[in-house]
Amino acid sequence: MKLYGSITSPYVRRIRFLCLELGIPFSLTDTMTEAGQKELREKTPLWKIPYAEIDDLKIWDSHTITDYIFETKGNGNFRPQKGPHHYREANLLTAIDQALDNGILLFYLNKEGIKPDAAPYLTKNALRISSILDYIKRELNGHFFFTDGKIGLSEIALYTALDWIRFRSVLPIDEDPVFAGFLNFHGQNKSWKETAPK
Repeated sequence: MKLYGSITSPYVRRIRFLCLELGIPFSLTDTMTEAGQKELREKTPLWKIPYAEIDDLKIWDSHTITDYIFETKGNGNFRPQKGPHHYREANLLTAIDQALDNGILLFYLNKEGIKPDAAPYLTKNALRISSILDYIKRELNGHFFFTDGKIGLSEIALYTALDWIRFRSVLPIDEDPVFAGFLNFHGQNKSWKETAPK
């Protein structure tokens, strides 16, 4: 697998984590470099990461790359994608991704000197993150979303989202005991340490 993305991207990190955990060899083309960005833009009209090439297959989205990995390599020790939990997990993923996307938007706008109260739309985005994170906390059952005690896509998504929010200082995640405990519990995994943003 040839993976395009940055070391700091939480969406790319999900794929890197899965590859390490499932023993899938991959190379990473750093899209933070001029050459990497040029190559990415030549290969996908989305100009978006992660982007993956597996033999002749080209995949433009982290969820689709994850689907491919599980379909071709199996679930390993991860919770299977399908089952009675499927729709709840899909809702959790949607919520986590929405919070993360809004956090990314706020981070980049803040870098440009634009604050959340600059426009009603931005204020709504900031409030949406809080609403989603409150919902996520209610849905957690200890350090997992389901009673099977397995890591699934929702736990992977939450870990990458919270760790990115903490890394970029978008919100004081470490001040929340539920999220700090979740990060500390799962962060002991070697693959999370190896894929940490820097």
